[in-house]
Amino acid sequence: MKIFVLFEGFRESFDVTLDKSVMALKEMIKDRFPVRRCSDKQTRQYQMSFAGATIQDSWALGDIGVTAGSVIHCLLKSDQQPVLYVFNGVAGETLSIAGTETLLQTSVANLKNIVSDMSGLPISTFMLSRPSGVILYDCNLLQDYHLTVGSTVCLNTWDGWGPFLQGCLWGHRLTVQSHLSEEIQVKRSEMLF
Repeated sequence: MKIFVLFEGFRESFDVTLDKSVMALKEMIKDRFPVRRCSDKQTRQYQMSFAGATIQDSWALGDIGVTAGSVIHCLLKSDQQPVLYVFNGVAGETLSIAGTETLLQTSVANLKNIVSDMSGLPISTFMLSRPSGVILYDCNLLQDYHLTVGSTVCLNTWDGWGPFLQGCLWGHRLTVQSHLSEEIQVKRSEMLF
């Protein structure tokens, strides 16, 4: 059967069978719509949609309702490789910081703002360091610490904040309450987390 694929303003027809997978169709598209080479920091891949929904590579065309004359939309999706990785010891996850190499020319304070926005942790509760233990000070630039594209930075909490923040993150009310200060004013500010 004949179907049509729209890609960057062009429409091409393809002869396919209903048992053909979306991945096999992508291979056919690569021959007709060559992709310009991109830098090593970006990966490009085809993303396809049918009837307004993104379709997965492993799906068969017949299973998603493709019939003769159907139109499948295809676009080229570019994914930038992260400039930096930040290991968040509180959540036990690694955050990917996207951007360009110019991010390495910014201050540590600016990176802490980005990390705070991504992790939800208040800036005053953590510090950043190299995996070797060298602390990154707010007033310095990232390039002062010889960080390169793909480097990993560690997020460490200040003493006493780790168990409290983990309790907040995981919703363990009793753990959080056991770490609250006895002083009323301090306790009120802690309750804001």
